[in-house]
Amino acid sequence: MITDEEIKSKLCELVENSIKDNQLQESVTFKISQKVIDKIWKKYFIDLKKYSCEIHSNDIRHIYKEHPDDIKYICEIHYYIEKFLSVEKSFSRDNQTGKNIPCLVFRKVINREKIKIVKLNISRKKVLKLKTLFIEL
Repeated sequence: MITDEEIKSKLCELVENSIKDNQLQESVTFKISQKVIDKIWKKYFIDLKKYSCEIHSNDIRHIYKEHPDDIKYICEIHYYIEKFLSVEKSFSRDNQTGKNIPCLVFRKVINREKIKIVKLNISRKKVLKLKTLFIEL
């Protein structure tokens, strides 16, 4: 079983490598905890059993381009998902197809005034994929 520190280390390494190399096509995947699965099911009847969360180098570069100061928070994204303050169901438009994709938005308060938003696309492949992460003022 992989520890939180190992996930954090792998994510930080991926962030660093993704920013250095625009061609990098790697990802880090980790399991969704039973606690999170149960909370999502209870609130939205979305079954996340057998789901994992994937953070891909392309998504990291997108966040870096749009929210460069917030890139450092990707290293602890697993923590934000595990210890979220609130979660809501949302939709995101696919740029290629124009279709709406169901998403989950996790919020976590950091240092009282900062709120992190992690938007994860719910895919049919049983993977929650990172869409964006930023500070909401």
